[in-house]
Formats: sequence, structure tokens, C-alpha cells
Amino acid sequence: MVDKFVTLATYTNSIEANLAKQHLETAGIRAFLANESTVDVAWHLTIAVGWIKLQVPESDVDLAISLLTTDVEAETTEQSEFQDDADDDIEKLSWADQTADRAFRAAVIGLILFILPIQIYSLWLLLRLLVSRRRISRNRRVKVIVALILDLVNLFILFSFWGLL
Repeated sequence: MVDKFVTLATYTNSIEANLAKQHLETAGIRAFLANESTVDVAWHLTIAVGWIKLQVPESDVDLAISLLTTDVEAETTEQSEFQDDADDDIEKLSWADQTADRAFRAAVIGLILFILPIQIYSLWLLLRLLVSRRRISRNRRVKVIVALILDLVNLFILFSFWGLL
């Protein structure tokens, strides 16, 4: 008796389709990829033929679905665990540290471009840090001092250029 093949899933590329097919075949389920050659050779017909279809015998549909869904669930839990580990490695900066970084960047850009509004912005950020009295990490203190020195040097250059000093 010939089994009727049923489309279990569709894929846009042959790599994903073949991975799913091989996963089913290792479990002992016969699988067939319909339209694989057409999609690989004439990619512009992918939508017209309905993508690559993973087909299994009608008698094995329930087992194949359970195998593929447990595989997807395992991948999502692995990805979420990896993302949790990656989130732990990322240093969370406080408002004061972020503001110190912004002030330093603005001071360096202002020194390079000689633009007064950028220097004023940097000085305003430094003033906000002083008024807020929030704790700044040790490496950011150096950035604050350097930003203040750069701002003062740049203001001195700008004002002497305009003849205001």
C-alpha cells in the first residue's frame, strides 16, 4: 500500500528544509522535500511554487510534528539561556556615568570642530553632574576632568580668536 504524503512545513531555503528532513530521518521517519530543486535553481519561482515543502507519510504526521516542535522549543530555550548569560556580561551604566561619557565625547568633538554650542553642551552636562551629586565611577572621574580641561582650552581658543579676551 502506498502512503499518501502530507505537507508538514514549508521553508524558504534548502538549508533549513534539509536540516528538518535529516532530523526526521534520524528518528526513522521517511521525509521528502518537494520543490527543492526548483527553488535552488530558479529562486525567482520560490513563491510561485509555494516554497520548499517538507512532506511526510500521513501515518507519521503526529510523530513528525512532535519531533519538530520539541526541536524548536529546545532551540528557543537555548537561545533564551544564551541571551540571559549575555545580559549578565553587559555592564549597566548609571545616569552619572552615561552623562560623564556624553560630556567627554562632546568636549572632544568640540575641540576637533571648534563649535561653541557643543562646548556649552559639554559644560552644561558637567554642571548637571556637579549639581546632582550622584556618584561617578573612578574611570569616569578622569573623563570628567579631561572633559572640563578640554572645554576650558577650547573656550580660551575660541574667545581669543574672536578677540574677546
